[in-house]
Amino acid sequence: MARIRHIAIGTDDPEATAKFYMEGLGLQQVGRVDSPTAEGYYLSDGHVNMAILKWKQEWASVTEGAPKRTGVHHIGFGVEDMDSAQAQVLSAGAVEHVEPKIREEYNQRRPEATGGGNVEVKFTGPDGVTFDLSVHGWAGTDQVAG
Repeated sequence: MARIRHIAIGTDDPEATAKFYMEGLGLQQVGRVDSPTAEGYYLSDGHVNMAILKWKQEWASVTEGAPKRTGVHHIGFGVEDMDSAQAQVLSAGAVEHVEPKIREEYNQRRPEATGGGNVEVKFTGPDGVTFDLSVHGWAGTDQVAG
């Protein structure tokens, strides 16, 4: 079974949004991001990673299948086996976002998410919600177990 391990929220003020979740709900800061595509914070409750992001580039959110706006941007699921999980969501009607070569190049540019390479595969479900799958997870998560 896949487990929710990552939620990305777009905001115009990542500092204030991160402060709210840390002070209001007790999430801990587990990382920062300042990449060509976004700036912000990675927070966690020890199980789920929450990315609080301000988009720098319009194409960054467009290529992930969601408009450049505030609010929930995408949800990430930790999986044990990428091939079987990918086959399962595709057979259920999901649409994969990019070709594997492009995805690999994208993931290699984003080591800040996990402290190392993170292979995410992004999809859109039937209702237009973007989600990604990862075997390696995100900073501050407990991966798939539990």
